[in-house]
Amino acid sequence: MGVVCPLNMAFSGNMIGLFLRKFSRAAEYVALKGKRSLSDDGRYVSLVREALRDPKVFARFKRHPDYRAILEHVTEDYGRQYLELVRKNDPSLLARLEEFKENDQLGDPILSRYPEVGEISPSTLRYVYVASELRRLFGQDLGARVAEIGIGYGGQLLVNDKVFRYGEAHLFDLPPVLELTSRCLEAHVMRGAYQTMTLNQHPGDKDYDLVMSNYAFSELPVELQLAYVRKILSRSKRGYLTMNSGRPGNPFAGDHLTLERLRELLPPFEVFEEVPSTPFRNYVIVWGRQNPSGDSL
Repeated sequence: MGVVCPLNMAFSGNMIGLFLRKFSRAAEYVALKGKRSLSDDGRYVSLVREALRDPKVFARFKRHPDYRAILEHVTEDYGRQYLELVRKNDPSLLARLEEFKENDQLGDPILSRYPEVGEISPSTLRYVYVASELRRLFGQDLGARVAEIGIGYGGQLLVNDKVFRYGEAHLFDLPPVLELTSRCLEAHVMRGAYQTMTLNQHPGDKDYDLVMSNYAFSELPVELQLAYVRKILSRSKRGYLTMNSGRPGNPFAGDHLTLERLRELLPPFEVFEEVPSTPFRNYVIVWGRQNPSGDSL
């Protein structure tokens, strides 16, 4: 997942040392200026690399403000809304929440307590909600090959791996993020397989049954977006992209493809307002869903 506007940036007092350290950490970037995603902001990559070097930082990386500026910032209230949406739309997933809580066993995320559920990260509840949407839209089988653009630490894949049948997931992100993700995923036993790679490492010769992205694709500059369209999105039978750029009122404007341009480049798709609704006019692009009902915008 990418930037969704930092929310609930409170953190426990025993993180003050890490908080103060962030001001002396040198900014580190992966891409050249003008070719960076919004998450390639200098602080996030620096923190990820420090977590890979320092076991103490890795043990609590999900609490660090430089990490929570990009991920792990879903508020307790939004977590409650995601929980209620899952309860309404796919209640069978609620019975498996203890399985999904394995997502919270690394990185010491900030947890919230919900009645009848207990303590769980609100971000994990968002991953469960996205899984419920994928199942509603595409069914139980995601296909032989799926792609995820912008992967955080692999949290969405960890949830999807428990819910769906799929063959292999191709995970795309910045090099240090891919390394952190592999470290987290290898702490678990998964049913499916995965490969991590940068876009440059991918020859663009694979077809996909599904491509998904929680905000990350929409936060890329146009040059990178076009490369992903050419190599991945245009070769995907189905798609699920949560977007925070591309139309007036979105939080991120400027060097991003517009919704109108995306309609020219991608397979024919439907547009849905993001749920829960936000003040930022975020939306979801979907193509290839089962049983279209004509309820898109």
